Amino acid sequence: MSRRTTFFKGVIAMGTALLVVFGAKSLLPLVSYPPARIAALLINLVPGDFSTLMIERLGPLALRGFGIGVNVAVVLAGGLIAGWIHKAATNPSKARRALATGAAMSVASVLLAMGDVGGVSVIEAVIYLAAALVFAVLVLDSPLLAAVEPRPIEGDETPLDAISRSRRRFVTRAAWGLGILVGGGSVLRAVLTRRNTPKVTIVEAARKYTAPAGGDFPVIPGHTPEITPVEDFYNVDINIVKPVVDHTGWELKIHGLVDGPYSLDYRSMQDDFEVVEMAHTLTCISNTVGGDLIGTAIWRGVRLKDVLERANLQEGIVDIVFRGAEGYSDSVPLAEALQEDTLLVFGMNGEALTTVHGFPARIIVPDIYGMKNVKWLTEIEAVAVDYQGYWMVRGWSDEAIVKTQSRFDVPQDNATVKRGDRLAGVAWAGDRGIRRVEISTDRGRTWKPAVLKRELSNRTWRLWAAELESGTGKVRVLVRAVDGEGDIQTAEGSRPHPSGATGYHLLDLTVE
Repeated sequence: MSRRTTFFKGVIAMGTALLVVFGAKSLLPLVSYPPARIAALLINLVPGDFSTLMIERLGPLALRGFGIGVNVAVVLAGGLIAGWIHKAATNPSKARRALATGAAMSVASVLLAMGDVGGVSVIEAVIYLAAALVFAVLVLDSPLLAAVEPRPIEGDETPLDAISRSRRRFVTRAAWGLGILVGGGSVLRAVLTRRNTPKVTIVEAARKYTAPAGGDFPVIPGHTPEITPVEDFYNVDINIVKPVVDHTGWELKIHGLVDGPYSLDYRSMQDDFEVVEMAHTLTCISNTVGGDLIGTAIWRGVRLKDVLERANLQEGIVDIVFRGAEGYSDSVPLAEALQEDTLLVFGMNGEALTTVHGFPARIIVPDIYGMKNVKWLTEIEAVAVDYQGYWMVRGWSDEAIVKTQSRFDVPQDNATVKRGDRLAGVAWAGDRGIRRVEISTDRGRTWKPAVLKRELSNRTWRLWAAELESGTGKVRVLVRAVDGEGDIQTAEGSRPHPSGATGYHLLDLTVE
C-alpha cells in the first residue's frame, strides 16, 4: 500500500473518529471534545503579546481560526499515525512498541479531554474507545479508499495516462472525503446547538422592563433593530466548543471575604431575590470602529448587590471575582458590583440564556466591555486584591470602560446615492447615554445634527438618522456622538488593544 494511500486513510479515519466523539457530545453535552481541550491548553501557553497581535489583526476570527487549525492538525496527525501503524505492522519487532505507544496516546487523549467536567466518566471512556476502534478499523481495512491505489494500465493508455488517471481518482476521492467530514461536522454542530439550547421556564420579573413610546422616527431598511434577536447577538469568548452546564446540578458559590458564604442553585437564584429586567447594550472590547461586535438585549436577573449582601461582606474588599465553568475569570471593583444595575442574569429577551450566551447565569455590568461580563458562572468571590483576569494578564484594560462610539448602518461604504438619501446608524456610550449625533460631509469642518430616536435607557445605544446634504461627486461622510455627560467622541483613531477602539466611522460615497 502506498504512503499516500495510508496517509489518506489515516486522515479520513481520524476525521471520522472525531465525528463520533462530536456526535456523542451532541447527545451528551458533558462529554469533552479532545481537540477543544488541546486548543484550550495551547491558548493558555501562548504569550499575551502574541494573543493580542492576533486579535488585533483578525478579531474574533483569530480564535475560530486557531480552533480550526487544531482540528486540522489532529486530523492530519491521523495520517501520520496510520503510516506509523502500517510500518509497525510489517515489522514484528516493532509490534510491541506500536501497542505501547498506541496505549500511551489513548491515555494522553483522555487526559487532555479532562478538565471541562473534572474527570473522565465511564460513558466518556466508552465513547473514546469506540472512536479509537473506528479509527483502527478504517486504517486497517477501508474499502472506501481502495480506489486511491494505482490502477493497472488499461487498453492502449500509456503509463503516464495510468498515473494521471490514478491521481484524478485520488483527488476526487479526497474531495468526497473532505466533503463528508465537513458536511457531517456541520450537521452535528447544528444538532449540538439545538440540543444544547436549554428548555427551561424562567421566573417572571417583578420589575418588568417596558420600552418608552418610539415617537416620530423614520423606518429605514437596513437600520439596526433596537433590540437584537438572540440568534443575531454577537458572541466572543475564549472557547472553541462552548461549555455546556447542566442546570439541574449547577451551583453558584458565593464566598471569599464574607461572613456567611453560601451557594445558589438554578431555582433559588431566581426565587430568593427580586427579579428585574434591564435594557442594556453589550459590546466587545475588540470591536473595531464601525464593527458589529455589539448588541442590545432585555436582560432578566437579580441584583448582584442583593446576592452579595446576603453573604455579609467584610471590610477590606477590593474586587469581586467571577469564575466560569470553563476556567475563565475576571473581576470588577466592589463599587461596580454594588451598583443597582449590575445584574446576575439568567434571561435574555424574555427567555432563558442560551448556551452560547452563558446559560445558566452570567454577569452584566452596564458601563464596561463584554470581556468582564463573565458567562457560565460557577463562583463569585470577594477578594482584598486588584484581581487580574484572563485578558488583564495579557495586557488589556482592567477598567475597560466603554468608549463613546457611533457607526453607519446605511448606506454601505462606496455606495452610489442621491442627495437627500437617508443615512442611519447607532451610537452608544456605556451607561452615560447619548445626547447628540452629528454628521459631516466636509471632512469634519462643520457638523449637522442627526435625528435621534428616543432611548430605551441610558445604558443602550440610540438609533439615529439624517439626510445626505452635499453636492454631487465623491463625498466622505463622518459621524460622531456626544454622550450624556456632554463629552464629544474622540476623532483620534486607535486599535482595540488595550482599552477599546476610537475614531470616527466614515463612508466614501458617490452622490449623483
